[in-house]
Amino acid sequence: MERTLWRDCDYKVWLRATFGEGVAQRIISDYYIGGGEADDPTISATYAIFWQVDSNNNVRTGKIMNYDPTTGKRIKGKEAYVGWVHSLMRQEGVLPEGWNLVQCLYGEHLLKTHPTAIVALAEGPKTAHIGSALMPDMVWLAVDSMMGLSTERLRPLQGRKVILFPDQGKGFEEWSRRIAPIAAEVGFNYSLSTFMESHSSGQGDDIGDIL
Repeated sequence: MERTLWRDCDYKVWLRATFGEGVAQRIISDYYIGGGEADDPTISATYAIFWQVDSNNNVRTGKIMNYDPTTGKRIKGKEAYVGWVHSLMRQEGVLPEGWNLVQCLYGEHLLKTHPTAIVALAEGPKTAHIGSALMPDMVWLAVDSMMGLSTERLRPLQGRKVILFPDQGKGFEEWSRRIAPIAAEVGFNYSLSTFMESHSSGQGDDIGDIL
């Protein structure tokens, strides 16, 4: 992870252009955003690495994606680059036989440095970054996917106040159905934002798209 943090990438370029150097650098540092270049010569964009670091500062894995430096949108099509660091390490024989990934909340390491802050929980890392830039009084975390909302992954939220910001449509429906038993078992107070349901008609839009 440390070797990737100094490397620039198109996503960091977008962060700086959108939020300014100071705010962007805080986000890059707080969330340990790394960078790199794809080995595939057909992929021209540099990629970002969103590292998962848990409450004990253990690095679990990193998600690799590339973004347009002007719009901040994920690149799709033949130039899209999506992967996981642990998958690459498996291919290279770096990880020991039998090693299994256990994911944590994206940004989980920030809970210790913001012990009394309200936790804002989104689906994707980019949404957490945008939220942190515009609403820094809350500590913004992400579960990485709509189906990432689980008891084990949310255990570090015990005793916290949590606001969930699901994506519009299916994300809201899924989180509405799943959150109550998880919160009861883990032990945290929560509210479920309906902002996207009333401000967006685009299936799958997230709060970052509106903000």
